[in-house]
Amino acid sequence: MPISPAAGPRPALSRRHLLALLGAAGVAAKGSPALAAPTVERTVKVAPGLYELVVSTTTNLLHVASAGPRGGNSAKILGLDPRTLELRSTVELGDDPAFGLAVNDRTGMLFGTATRDGKLLAIDLRSGTVKAQIGEGAGAHVRQVVVDEARNRAFVSVFGAREKPSAIWVVDTSANTVSTVITEGLEGGISGLAYDPAGDRLFAAAMQANEVVEVSLARKAGVRRFACGGDSPVNLAYDAAGGRLFCTNQKSGQLSVLDVASGEALKVLETGAGALGVSLSGDGAVAYVANRGAGTVSLVDTRNLSVMTSLETGTHPNTVAVDRRSGLAYVTNKARMAPRGQPPVEDPNGDTVSLIRA
Repeated sequence: MPISPAAGPRPALSRRHLLALLGAAGVAAKGSPALAAPTVERTVKVAPGLYELVVSTTTNLLHVASAGPRGGNSAKILGLDPRTLELRSTVELGDDPAFGLAVNDRTGMLFGTATRDGKLLAIDLRSGTVKAQIGEGAGAHVRQVVVDEARNRAFVSVFGAREKPSAIWVVDTSANTVSTVITEGLEGGISGLAYDPAGDRLFAAAMQANEVVEVSLARKAGVRRFACGGDSPVNLAYDAAGGRLFCTNQKSGQLSVLDVASGEALKVLETGAGALGVSLSGDGAVAYVANRGAGTVSLVDTRNLSVMTSLETGTHPNTVAVDRRSGLAYVTNKARMAPRGQPPVEDPNGDTVSLIRA
């Protein structure tokens, strides 16, 4: 596929990342202090069945979804100290685990996709209680939730299965109701979402179709589709300054960098088997990619579109969250699963959270 220039200016690298790159090339400015390479500073065993995690300024904690052991009824949302990863708070969910997470720090609410029940959980972070279970119909395979803080909305992807179509719920988070269900133009198994506030639109990964769908919230429909650049797109991160999408492709183990205006692939990078979660640093200079099969997190320079390094974090890296204030990144690492009917596998490198300093 031909390469076309991104719409709008590329984001500038921070001084830290620029000097790191120059140093790696052997041309660091004379007298500049040596900067430490990105490193996994700490990894801590947390709880069984870890999925997504988010940083909240409401609590100043890192909130992690734990589904609990298979067959158990001990799901939780755990609040960890962002520096030490020590446990600071617990929200008990019992037999109703959350998998995807997003936070609205303007209202102090945490939202979690309860995939087993087809609901969106609304959790008050200050009281640590579930305030509402929001849904539309029965048995929806809800996957990811993305929050629009300014307009008190949340967007929930519904993958679709059998007779149930793929969909996106638009949730009024002030009333805790589903205000709109978008299905038009969303064929192909909708998984990850990215929100563009300026354009009032979503980008959705259509996993089965190997495409990305642009969704107009005003028109309540998918209005454009373009190739994802790999096999089985699963998650997206939107770079507003550069007009680009970063798309993980799980089956091909790649990160595609897509020009939003043209829909063309600017570059496709090999990051590692099972590329899954993707998040951008606060300055947009680095994309973090969790490679579930490879057991690594890749750090991608978003200016020259190259993999700077891949760090071993745990057995199955799942999701990366970045604290925009400190620049620290956090990763959930799932554990190896035993076959059904077999005793749990002892996995010292799973059910952990890792802290990356770049």
